[in-house]
Amino acid sequence: MSVRVVYTPLRRRDLKSFIEGFCSRYPRLCSSIGLGQPEAAFEASAEDVTIYVVDGLPLAFKYGEEVLPTLVTIRMAGIEAISYAVVDAGAVKHILNGADVMAPGIVEVSSFSVGDTVAVWSLDRKTPLAVTKALMSSGEVLAVRRGRALKNVHHAGDDIWSISLEVLKKFGRL
Repeated sequence: MSVRVVYTPLRRRDLKSFIEGFCSRYPRLCSSIGLGQPEAAFEASAEDVTIYVVDGLPLAFKYGEEVLPTLVTIRMAGIEAISYAVVDAGAVKHILNGADVMAPGIVEVSSFSVGDTVAVWSLDRKTPLAVTKALMSSGEVLAVRRGRALKNVHHAGDDIWSISLEVLKKFGRL
């Protein structure tokens, strides 16, 4: 699927502020992908989605007032870069259709609190499936084992994913 993406350059001052804020929130992620002094950055917008593109990488997307990492960035950085949950094979199809992550489908978690950004990974620990917001703490997920644990805000195959792929094609990174 091809989407029409509008690119708006970020000014140096705005870029510096964006990188500092993003990296203070996700320091392990920034160090894992080697985010330093970028050459160029854009806001890529299509439909109701805004993605921040840094040196050709769809780094993050706007979610309400927050900026969250894209699945592309999380995949590059690896499983330890941000809080994570690993799900069983039965949960994958539902998550990729946009469903929230239910506690019984989670087989492993790192430490996180309610409201934290959590990456959801497949059982092979190589494929990130979704970027979520925690509805339960990691301790509650393992203790309660029922109910919605993570709110799905970005998953492989959604609009953010499609725009990220367009960005990667445009900048020759795919």
